[in-house]
Amino acid sequence: MNGVKKVLAIVGGAALAALLVVTVYIMVCGCTGRTASFFGYSVLKVVSGSMEPSIHQGDYIYIRKTDTDSLRAGDIISFYSQDDSIKGEINTHRISKVTEDGSFITKGDANRTEDSVTVQKGSVIGKYCGKLRFFRWLGSFASGKKLLMLLVILPTVCMAAYEVKTIAKIKIYSSSEEAEKEKEKLMREAVEKEVQRLMQENEEKEADGVESGKDNES
Repeated sequence: MNGVKKVLAIVGGAALAALLVVTVYIMVCGCTGRTASFFGYSVLKVVSGSMEPSIHQGDYIYIRKTDTDSLRAGDIISFYSQDDSIKGEINTHRISKVTEDGSFITKGDANRTEDSVTVQKGSVIGKYCGKLRFFRWLGSFASGKKLLMLLVILPTVCMAAYEVKTIAKIKIYSSSEEAEKEKEKLMREAVEKEVQRLMQENEEKEADGVESGKDNES
């Protein structure tokens, strides 16, 4: 039972550490304008209000890598823009039309006109799936010190407290185990003493019997 608890404690600590690493990774990518990718999904931060009210500036969205042939008008996609003014930057707009050659004409919901440059299949990162509101809340900590405290210091303190609790449990378990061993040792010594006493009494009785036999012979 205690072995299972130890395993669960180790797994819990590893999961917490992994969650912290993923959170920091996503936040760093969001701050540097890059995507954080995991198992066919990507997370990115929206830097403009061109998709409002559907998607707001500062939202963290997750997109899924998809077959571009399955995309249709009305789908929201993230792609690397080929517009000279923002070439290479990640853009998230809605498909307004699929052309005959398979490229996409896109438009921001808040924009009056369609994008001037069509999106080629090779530029598509993925299809919009939804928002990650937790990361927007994290991003609301504009101060670097606050963000550092939230992402690094507080989790470190929590992990340290968790480790201290785990060590305390191990010590308590060790103490109880040592007490049990001491109890067994005392019981064993008491049994050995009792056996020695009985053996000594038996030897004394045998010796008395021998002496009594000699007296009778006399």
